[in-house]
Amino acid sequence: MDFTQAQSLLTFGIMLVVLLATPIYKLNNYIKAHTRNEHIKTAVEMANQAVAALVNSGVNTVQNKQKAVDELTQRIASNNLAKNFSKTEIESYVEQAIQQLNK
Repeated sequence: MDFTQAQSLLTFGIMLVVLLATPIYKLNNYIKAHTRNEHIKTAVEMANQAVAALVNSGVNTVQNKQKAVDELTQRIASNNLAKNFSKTEIESYVEQAIQQLNK
């Protein structure tokens, strides 16, 4: 392989990288957003289950809300999703589940 062939190959490689960089970046962002949405859906479903389990004992008490938050926190952690949710987010999911249940 002589110098001009190597130079052409290098130019082609650089063009290929430049052309594919944007679509790959956008695909990566889409996958991240989709994964985050799936994590949120899972957490909301778990919150609904935690609240439903406590419905017979009066979910509206602060103690039972805290039990639901603790249960949801534990389930999120056991599914290796703890790094994706803050305590405030978990509490809001439980509150949402309670509001849906009270409709």
